[in-house]
Amino acid sequence: MSQNRVSFKVGIPFFLSLVVLVALVQFSGQRTAEAISATAAAELVQAFPYQTGFPRTEPKTIEFASPAVTDLNGDNRLEVLVADGSGCVYAWDGAGQPLPGFPWKSGSACSGMPRINGPLAIGDVDGDGQAEVVAGTRGTGNAPGARGRVFVWNHDGTLLPGWPREMDWNDLYGSGIAEVYSVAVANVSGDGRLEIVAGTSNNAANEPGDHDTRNLYAWHVDGSSLPGYPTWYRSAGIWGLIGAADLTGDGYAEVIAGRDHIYVHAYDANGQQLANWPIRTYLYPDKTKWGIDPYVEFTRNAPAMGDLDDNGTVETVIVGKVRDPLLAGATVNSAVMVLLPNGQRAPGWFSPQLGNGAPIGDSFSPNQAPALADLDGDGQLEIVVTLTDGTVRAYRAGGTLMWQYDYAQGLPLYASEPVIGDVSGDGQVDVVFGTFSPDGSANGAVRVHGLAANGNPLPEFPLALTHEGGSDKQGVRAAPTLADLDCDGDVEILVGSWGGTLYAWDLPARYRPDLMPWPTSRQNNQRTAAAAAPNAALATARSGDNLTLAASGAAGTLYLPIITQRTCG
Repeated sequence: MSQNRVSFKVGIPFFLSLVVLVALVQFSGQRTAEAISATAAAELVQAFPYQTGFPRTEPKTIEFASPAVTDLNGDNRLEVLVADGSGCVYAWDGAGQPLPGFPWKSGSACSGMPRINGPLAIGDVDGDGQAEVVAGTRGTGNAPGARGRVFVWNHDGTLLPGWPREMDWNDLYGSGIAEVYSVAVANVSGDGRLEIVAGTSNNAANEPGDHDTRNLYAWHVDGSSLPGYPTWYRSAGIWGLIGAADLTGDGYAEVIAGRDHIYVHAYDANGQQLANWPIRTYLYPDKTKWGIDPYVEFTRNAPAMGDLDDNGTVETVIVGKVRDPLLAGATVNSAVMVLLPNGQRAPGWFSPQLGNGAPIGDSFSPNQAPALADLDGDGQLEIVVTLTDGTVRAYRAGGTLMWQYDYAQGLPLYASEPVIGDVSGDGQVDVVFGTFSPDGSANGAVRVHGLAANGNPLPEFPLALTHEGGSDKQGVRAAPTLADLDCDGDVEILVGSWGGTLYAWDLPARYRPDLMPWPTSRQNNQRTAAAAAPNAALATARSGDNLTLAASGAAGTLYLPIITQRTCG
């Protein structure tokens, strides 16, 4: 069979491994006749084998730290990294063997230390051609020297000069523990280099008003702050995930964040809010009386950015909780909002799309993080989001509901951020996410779910979590990651569980980067949550990258499973 030939020059910030395929491989399986109930996970027969060497049980707990797949050490092989609830970073090779020099410690040990809550951010921040790893930690207290910090490690585990950096804290009015909840790396200043961005819980909740609660940071590689950073707004902290995307078309990223109040923020390279931002988010923009009208608040949130309708304008998608002042501020629903760079609501989104009502549990809710991808091949991005009402939903760019799926089935279950990619081998993208029981009462029902692009369950799903142990913390809070970890050309699903187990399932479906539009938490290892345009998985991801494809011959298919800047050996 003749083969297409591809020549390339690549500077892509997340995935590159090379596999030549001469045929597409699909798989099929017997679809379950009924929804899986709360049967013990060990009683379920797994449809797919675990990757050799997995699961791994060294981590303690894994909060929202999605696995990161990268060629860390430059050996042309892929590794997987994950951060845990003891503030340590673990790493294994594609065969599940621990990498030398790991775990990296943010504290004195890998037991009893404060957690790393969010996903690791990975990128070449010092321009040496090697990946650096960024993590944010929880503090042991709120006094100087005990607060949360941001770490930046070289690929060999040594800290970059100027790191770690400790967060600020409002000693007079702050509530809770000083923690860095989210990190990302992005070209914010426009100098062609990646900066380190972080959001923290610094707040003044005990004294509402406009107090110094600096909690959104942007640093150069040497640890010095960008002009105008850190920023704050009134008394609200950041307990969710931040994002970075080019909203203004100037070629570099703005920093987007929701805070624990009724505003969404977007900052430029100088730490200044964009025109008409922050956006005040009453549920209905024509009903804005404080103390009377319902509003959308962003205690836990995760903005995602993309050109939804392919018109050249990048929209911001964010989900918050609806609070009703007439019900003592109770959370009564979830709201999906789409905002334009000019601060207006996007067409079709004048009124947010709502869930089915109040959260199904009263525990600390997940981020309700959206994922963006073209599900139906119409050239526009759809929005896929898991809500706290027990459903996962897909919305079209214009605001209409495409489908919804009841993942909770009446049980107290929440879901992780979804990821999107072809895991079934049929040439169409699928939706993959995990579930967890916030109070532990439905631990027997936690699973990894797979849905087709039309919202129907995939054959052989859901997948059981067989190594959760006896902890009350079970299931999946962090987004899965879709990758070709062992560079054999097929898909692995990697999942870090709340109980501290790293799972890796080996699927027969071919890994196709052009069908992996949202393969990990926040779309990429830089954790920016900036979506590529539909059908642009092989396009450049930031200014200065180059990719040239030259093909000949009509038969055969060449796939580039993109994992890092390195090639699979």
